[in-house]
Amino acid sequence: MDITIFVGILLGVGLLLQAIGFENGVKLFLHADSILIVLGGLLGATLVHFPVSQLWKLKSRLIKVFFAKKIDYYEDIKKVVFIVERSKKEGRRALINDIEKIEDHFLKNGLTLIADNVEVEDVKKILRENIDFMDFRHDQGIRFFEQMGKYAPGFGLIGTLIGLILLLAGLNDPKNIGANMSTALVTTLYGIVLSNLVFFPLAGRMRILSNEELLQKEMYLEGLVALSEGSSTYVIKEKMCMLLPQKEREEITSILKNKNDVRNKT
Repeated sequence: MDITIFVGILLGVGLLLQAIGFENGVKLFLHADSILIVLGGLLGATLVHFPVSQLWKLKSRLIKVFFAKKIDYYEDIKKVVFIVERSKKEGRRALINDIEKIEDHFLKNGLTLIADNVEVEDVKKILRENIDFMDFRHDQGIRFFEQMGKYAPGFGLIGTLIGLILLLAGLNDPKNIGANMSTALVTTLYGIVLSNLVFFPLAGRMRILSNEELLQKEMYLEGLVALSEGSSTYVIKEKMCMLLPQKEREEITSILKNKNDVRNKT
């Protein structure tokens, strides 16, 4: 579980409370009516904007964000290189045996296509379409949180207008002026904080995770196409590494070279 999201939100809220004073923050900025206006309006707008099928995916998207698996490009390249070396030495049977042990659906699908002697162009087309659809699914989740981030300040402003209307309507009763003014100002604060501390950051985190996963699949694609073409292990490794920054490429090349040197000596 990635606790940095919780740490970021708690740190942001904590610093805000520290700046205004904890007692003042709880007393002046904890306003039930303002919370209902922002959250109620946000929920209603979300239900109107998105079909139910997208709302049911909210739980899985949050799990994806909070429990994202760390991608290790070195391990991915090493895995493919190991499979290539075994298949070149032991043939198609070794490739089929390795496929059964693989958890990554994309890699497993690609190796299955190769084991079934599917044409190189067809392998490339099928895997490319897989990546494109994956990118589309990720983009839907990102847009979901981005849209909520856009709606939240709007309903904060609506709460402000409601508070001002009540304020002007109740000028004859001085007792209600403070409460109505509080609703007017605090609601905008809630909308802005939710937008900039929760929804947009979550969308940004999802985009980063999406980019990392898409890069991993692009690496797999390059390696699998090269394997389907019958390229050497070195060429396959280089094609997978070329998507990485120069520093990471050098580190991975050095690690693999050292492991091969040790293997050759033994």
